[in-house]
Amino acid sequence: MRIFIAEYAVATGDQGFIEEGSAMLKTLVASFHRSGHAAYYPTASIRLPEGEPLLTTESFLETLKHADGCDAGIVIAPDDILHEATEVLENHTCNLGSPRDAVRRSADKLSCARALEEHEIPVPRTMINKVSSGRWVMKPRYGCGGEEVRMMNVKKSERVPPGFVAAEYIQGEHISVSLIRGKTTLPITINRQIIRQNGNTLTYHGNQTPWEVKNREEVLKVATDAVNALGCRGYTGVDIVNSDQPYVIDVNPRITTSIVPISQILTCEIAELILNAKRGALPEKINIKGSAEIKINSAILS
Repeated sequence: MRIFIAEYAVATGDQGFIEEGSAMLKTLVASFHRSGHAAYYPTASIRLPEGEPLLTTESFLETLKHADGCDAGIVIAPDDILHEATEVLENHTCNLGSPRDAVRRSADKLSCARALEEHEIPVPRTMINKVSSGRWVMKPRYGCGGEEVRMMNVKKSERVPPGFVAAEYIQGEHISVSLIRGKTTLPITINRQIIRQNGNTLTYHGNQTPWEVKNREEVLKVATDAVNALGCRGYTGVDIVNSDQPYVIDVNPRITTSIVPISQILTCEIAELILNAKRGALPEKINIKGSAEIKINSAILS
């Protein structure tokens, strides 16, 4: 098969996300190559050891139109443009990721929280307009990469800036669950997120996988329920704070950095799992061997 893989930072040359973006793209392209498929990727300059580069100076959305000649495609982009990018991709080839509606619900942190609440999935209390006293995490409603995410200690009440949401701060362990969903949902691994706090700022610096937690089955159920409730497809990452119970913090309806170490410990190819999800033939479980991690130098949140 001819697989089109568009990663925003590599396609546009955006240096702010290039470390994370090129690592995800390289992992995917290499896996499809090992599985016997031809992988094509738009790039502003970077060339990978495998795959066919499509050199471009176009806007990211314009590059997606080159998926026309491919059998299927994957798009990886910041949350604020992922819905539009997914729509363009779906107009030009078969989308191996989440459909546009699921992307829209997941990328909007307020609508995501409300949708999960409706399905009785634990989430932090999420507010717009105004917050009462307590500890809150302020973040852009459609943000990506953790820009402008900060902790707040509110004494009485405070207004939430336009375009932001405030999520109640929950003390606990920062983990994520990586899943693939087709007709069924297959949890792959639980991962430890490397989160650092500097003053009021929270930053992400990579993850370790697999990660053992005492309430493993509860964590996997909450993550599975979340992606099912939002209608996500393909590879999805669910960020969780594991406290008195697992609380879903974010749902990423796309490839995340966790795919890099995961691909190193799987006994099968991640590319084949993604394709099998589309075909409706996911296995009931997968096997892993060993452990791995990815360290991100830049201060970003995935």
